[in-house]
Amino acid sequence: MKEPVTSCRAFLESDPSEQSPEESRALHALLLDQLPVGVFQKDREGRFVFVNSWFCHFRKATPDQFLGKTAQEVTAGKWVSEDAEQTEQLRKVQLLNEGASHHQLIMQTGQSIESEESYADAVGREHHLHAIKGPLIGLDGARIGTHGILVEVTERKEAEAQLATERDLLGALLNFSADAIYFKDRESRFIRCSAAMAQLFNLRNAEEMIGKRDFDFFKEEHARRAFADEQDIIRTGRSVVGKSEKETWPDGRVTWALTSKMPLHDSRGEILGTFGISKDITAFKEAEAKLEDLHKQLLQTSRQAGMTEVATSVLHNVGNVLNSANVSTTLLLENARKSSVQFLGKAVALLHQHAGDLDAWLAADPKGKQLPVYLTRLSEKLAQEQQKTIEELESLRQNIEHIKEIVAMQQSYAKVAGVAETVQPTDLLEDALRMNAGALVRHDIELARDYSAVPVITVEKHKVLQILVNLIRNAKYACDDSGRHDKKISLRIFQHDPWVRMVVADNGVGIPPENLTRVFNHGFTTRQEGHGFGLHSGALAARELGGALIAQSEGPGKGAAFTLDLPLQPPKSAA
Repeated sequence: MKEPVTSCRAFLESDPSEQSPEESRALHALLLDQLPVGVFQKDREGRFVFVNSWFCHFRKATPDQFLGKTAQEVTAGKWVSEDAEQTEQLRKVQLLNEGASHHQLIMQTGQSIESEESYADAVGREHHLHAIKGPLIGLDGARIGTHGILVEVTERKEAEAQLATERDLLGALLNFSADAIYFKDRESRFIRCSAAMAQLFNLRNAEEMIGKRDFDFFKEEHARRAFADEQDIIRTGRSVVGKSEKETWPDGRVTWALTSKMPLHDSRGEILGTFGISKDITAFKEAEAKLEDLHKQLLQTSRQAGMTEVATSVLHNVGNVLNSANVSTTLLLENARKSSVQFLGKAVALLHQHAGDLDAWLAADPKGKQLPVYLTRLSEKLAQEQQKTIEELESLRQNIEHIKEIVAMQQSYAKVAGVAETVQPTDLLEDALRMNAGALVRHDIELARDYSAVPVITVEKHKVLQILVNLIRNAKYACDDSGRHDKKISLRIFQHDPWVRMVVADNGVGIPPENLTRVFNHGFTTRQEGHGFGLHSGALAARELGGALIAQSEGPGKGAAFTLDLPLQPPKSAA
């Protein structure tokens, strides 16, 4: 007696001519039962005549609860688990009723039906099924029932939803970012870019950028440098972060951008191009240039004034404004260096690394699940960076306007200078006293003169006046701050080869030993209203004249003396 065929493998390896009809049907049912999809068959009246294990497991029922019954008879019985949610049960009933209507339609028309079905389980997770139903044909060619296959596509649907979210987030970043974001191939042709970049080139939309290169928009000078940078990135894999680029346009305009560029990898790690982000810093560069010009103007004004009153007045007025401008500049540079744009490249790299299994990776991998949240936070961070940059640039613009107003107001007091003259040192000191005369009388300062006969010297008169006027003013402040009633300034001139020595001494607050050299540092001051420029500028001017400026004091409360040494013979530069 022949052994019965009891497995799929035995069924496939056996001779069909030796199989009985019962064996063929049994093995066919066994094969269908082991499929990882739901399979069912119905007779003409819509009664279930076959359901496989996957179908029963999915419906949380046993074959007996289906076989020999119509959909209406099944729904009338307790075919769902006792602890199932009511909504889950109602949805399954609805699906069975839809199946009954599909059965009738197929039996009438003979046409197959494909549909998408979904329901939420007891824990609220949405399940998705792809159903394929068609007619069951007998040996005589007549329709004897229907059959169907149910494939669960929940993971694919969830992955598609996550991928759509990723695309929406990237789209939002590209559509609404104020910065130019772009992706290029190995030939530096644009393959995608942000809306802001398309607007920069006066295009209707970002799609018009595709296939074009920098040479289509910029002059050869800038386009060639940008192309070289990108080809170097492709060749070496090294990123360029925070590079300041000068952009020259065909119409002659010049703009500046702070650019970061990174290599663009495919899923195998091969470099297939570059991508980057550019922030327009033209306003910042223009402000920087204006600040430099203003600084030069201030120095020139100081030299031409012929007295330190003009220079210190201007610097005192603009000092605080320049500090604010410097803070804004520092913040802008720091924000650019710490920009979060570099993390965008990491997110894109992850997407390319998993391009082959993106659905599964986004659905199952912990990193993949976190990527939508990460991109959302990155988009918010870039928006915050943009807002901070706008605020700092506006503050910088206001400070520059303020400085321009102050300089314009003070320029009328400047005088042409810079020519070496032969003068009597005592005349210079007396001129400096006259420039401070009003303040000395107003503050009841006693003057003591001790002038020795000295030869004439050849110097730039305005520089000496700058130094002496500032020394006399500082002496006056030192006397006022001491609180003494017998405020006194002593002036001496004598020859100390190879110098003519001029000394301005006071009996004021004095200088601590540790500050005797620091007083000449730029910005150092002990007065609340001081700007720390006068002595620093005076020391530089003395050095330019070939001399020196020296500070002396026996300590706090014991006054101070400043000595200006000027050469008896003019240095070669002065001659």
